[in-house]
Parts: sequence; C-alpha cells; structure tokens
Amino acid sequence: MGSPKTKELAMALTRSASVIAASIALVLLCSCATKKYVRQEVATTQAQLSTRIDEEAARRTELANQVGELTALNKKNTARIEQVQGNLDSTAKTIEPKIDEARNAGVAAGKEADAAMNEAKGNAAAFANRNNFQVLATQDVYFKVNRADLDDEAKGRLGEVAKVLSGNNNLVVELQGYTDNSGDAAYNLQLSDRRVENVVRYLVGDLKVDLRRVARLGLGESNPADDNKTREGRAKNRRVTVTVLGPK
Repeated sequence: MGSPKTKELAMALTRSASVIAASIALVLLCSCATKKYVRQEVATTQAQLSTRIDEEAARRTELANQVGELTALNKKNTARIEQVQGNLDSTAKTIEPKIDEARNAGVAAGKEADAAMNEAKGNAAAFANRNNFQVLATQDVYFKVNRADLDDEAKGRLGEVAKVLSGNNNLVVELQGYTDNSGDAAYNLQLSDRRVENVVRYLVGDLKVDLRRVARLGLGESNPADDNKTREGRAKNRRVTVTVLGPK
C-alpha cells in the first residue's frame, strides 16, 4: 500500500484531470454553439443583403424607366415646341402685314375721331351761341315816295345779302321797314309792312333764301335815319334795313 502523501497526490491529479476534461468539454460545447450562431447570423445577414440588393435593383430599374419616359416626353415636347414655333413664324409672316394695315387704319381712325371731336366742339359752341347773335353786315334798301316796289339798285343790294347767307347756314337776316313822316302814321305803318313783304318775297322767291332764316317787321315812321325836314333826309328814311346776324 502506498503512503498517505502518495494517495493525496493521486487524488489531486484525478481531480485536476476531471476539471481539465470538463473545461475541454465546455469549450467544445461553446465552440459548437458559437459556430451555429455565427452561421445563423451570416445566413440572416446574407438574406437581408440579398433583399436590399433586390430592392435596390428594382428601384434602379424603376428610375431607369422613369428616366426613359422623361426623355421620351422631353423629345416629344421639343418636337411640339419646334412645331409651334414654326406655326408662329408662319402666322407672324401672315399677320404682320395685317397688323400694319390695322395700325394704319387705327391712326387714320384716330385722326378722323379728332376731327369729329373738334367739329363737335365747334357745333357745341355754335349751339350754345345759337341765340346770342352778333351783327355781321347791314344793308339799306331805299324806296321812292309812297312806293313799295323794288328797283334795280334795291335788287342788286339784296343779291349781295343772299350771297352772304348762302355761304353759311348759321346766318339769319333781320328786316326792318320804315317810312318818312309824310302822311298819316297808320298809313305809314302799313306802307312799311308792304316794303318789308316785297323784300321777303324777292329774297325767298327769287334768291332762294330759306324763309325760316328771315325775321321781319314794319315800324312805320319810327327810328328815322336822318332829319325828315330835308328832302335828302326823308329819302334816307324811306328804307328797309337788312341786317345779317351770326352766332358769336
């Protein structure tokens, strides 16, 4: 039989061998578990990467398709723009002469409008002054004693008056008949009326003056032009005073 120390050494060696064996077994067990875990993680990572690669490939394919569509649309728009530009150029060549013609017509219309406006202003001014007359000319027609007929000299003077009236439709004529103070005042008033009527008949009937433009009145022996005490004065009083009036 061995000594006690020998037995203790043998027992210690046995325990150590058991511990070493257990450690090796544990290491081997852990190593197997780690390899399995690593393989699982690698497989999972590879699957995820494969999925991401597929998704990226699909995204790039979609982008490529979109780029192709945009390129085709851009070409189509470019062709359309070129077509529209060509149409505009062709239309411009056709329209430009018409635009110039319309512009010229507009200028002419503007000038006509200005002329019409000026004429309208002139007419408005004339209308405003239609009852505000000024004397433009005065002519006396003389008569013999107790006579109302017109001699050649009287007709000549009335012809001059008619010429003035024919040049402007806005003019009117005013006739005032007179006598000298010889004879009865009532008779003289009638005589002045006959003298005025004969002047009106000659102006309207022979010289074609519009009757509406003639105002007349016999005033008898009133308003003498000269002294009735002299022969020459009475001759000047036997008259029809013809006054041509126009708007101011």
